[in-house]
Amino acid sequence: MARRLPLLLLAAVGGVFLFRPATVLEFENAGRGVVARYPVNTGDTFTITYQHSIYRQPVVEEFSVGPGGDLVLTGVRSESGAVLEYFGFSDSRPFHAMNRPMRTIVFRVAMEGAQTLTLGGRRISFLCLGDPGDRITVRLADVSIATRGVGWAARQMRRMGISGWTWSRQ
Repeated sequence: MARRLPLLLLAAVGGVFLFRPATVLEFENAGRGVVARYPVNTGDTFTITYQHSIYRQPVVEEFSVGPGGDLVLTGVRSESGAVLEYFGFSDSRPFHAMNRPMRTIVFRVAMEGAQTLTLGGRRISFLCLGDPGDRITVRLADVSIATRGVGWAARQMRRMGISGWTWSRQ
């Protein structure tokens, strides 16, 4: 038993590490069963860039990861006075700082020029999550490394065309 104690302790520590939750920025397309998760920490920032559907001008919404599970809209950026007026800003400064906490944000994948997430040097098109018109829900979630690993494995299986496991008796 004494020989097994270090191995048992190592397994217990590994189990705690695998199942300890970490905060992720989660993008879910429930209609297609697609979920993308990106690790984040409180204070991290990200942007969503898109073309305004009416005025066909670029818009950048800036967000931060707030305390307590909130996503915080920290600013809106556009060179278009019409877009800024649409958002309710009365002057034409290209950037308007805000502080609007939210639990979830819902987007529709744009019909033309899909939105782009920029997070920590990565640029990810919303087209990776679905087709134009699909509903994307963005939220913070706490998930373990084990949960993220299962999600990664499921995505790899979908890419290889494996939709599920098939069991047979021999």
